[in-house]
Amino acid sequence: MNAINDLAGKLFLNRYLVGGFVLLIVAITLALDVMGMVYPCPFCRTQRAALGILSLILLLKGDRALFWRFFAALAGVYGLIVGVMQNFNHVKKINKGEFDWSALTFDHPWILSGLAVTALVWLLFLILGLAKPLGGDKA
Repeated sequence: MNAINDLAGKLFLNRYLVGGFVLLIVAITLALDVMGMVYPCPFCRTQRAALGILSLILLLKGDRALFWRFFAALAGVYGLIVGVMQNFNHVKKINKGEFDWSALTFDHPWILSGLAVTALVWLLFLILGLAKPLGGDKA
């Protein structure tokens, strides 16, 4: 079990794997959006732009310069605000009793915005140097 935790820790702290995976998802969803296969959601486009910016900064080692760290913080927080706002719009529907629980699938905007918020936070943690292994200083 400890070997699995160590492997997961190494994978989630690897800037190239995380940045490349998120950038791949951004590219796929952007292609779907451009082809008109999904609803043109302004919330999703904003979160996608923020995820793409953070992924590029992470992959190009932009976190070493103060300007790019500041730019990453601005783009990330903007994406987080939009993502959380989209998420809480669905919570308002739940509280009003208007939420369609039967439509809750993997492609529901509530789930996707939650995943985008999680990815944005993790990318910001990696860029700003807040993500550290649990075992101390070894990495």
